[in-house]
Amino acid sequence: MALPSISTPEFQTVIPSTGETISYRPFLVKEEKILLMAMEGGDAVEMSNAMLKILKSCILTDVDVGKLATFDIEYLFLTLRGKSVGEVVTLNINHTTETECKHLTEMKLNLDDIKVQGDISDGKIMLTEDVGIKLRYPQMTDLYDVNTDDSESLFKMIRKCIEYIYDKQEVYSDFTEEELETWVDGLNQTQFKTITKFFEDAPKLTHTIEWTCDQCKKADSIKLEGLQSFFT
Repeated sequence: MALPSISTPEFQTVIPSTGETISYRPFLVKEEKILLMAMEGGDAVEMSNAMLKILKSCILTDVDVGKLATFDIEYLFLTLRGKSVGEVVTLNINHTTETECKHLTEMKLNLDDIKVQGDISDGKIMLTEDVGIKLRYPQMTDLYDVNTDDSESLFKMIRKCIEYIYDKQEVYSDFTEEELETWVDGLNQTQFKTITKFFEDAPKLTHTIEWTCDQCKKADSIKLEGLQSFFT
């Protein structure tokens, strides 16, 4: 005998970087299993892969999730988590300023209030009067091998995000990794800083919480950035 089917609600949201409206469903037990297994492993790459896999399953609109910017992925997963588990999460927050008070204040945070902050750039940057570059925001897979203590991995990530180079006559997109590395190495410091500023100014999933400590009555605030900070 076939068991009765249970309908799943559908919701809509907007991809921050593109403005595209998409439909999605809450994640089910099968997707929650994927998430729990990744969390038990504690590996950042495993967690990222789990998020991508769950989003691919739950987004009903035809979207290439793997090509979305990291802040898109974080926002969509946060939105999906809200509709799947509950929009309100409880955080225990301590003081961010110098104080003897070590009290943790319990705060309720509505995930619907969390937005991606920052201007979306088209990624086109002029390096000279004649030569420009088209960058894209990092995707989740671009960050797998990035080590903040390893400058070469950061350079590699930047090169991955170069879509094409152009001048007044031509667009250059058919180049090898070695050719691109040589070209980037030939930039001066001012030109390279212009490129890195694009990444520094990238939109972020961020939210500021202001509260008054239950114990010492001191007012304080904390700025949450990145997906992980909204659940710890």
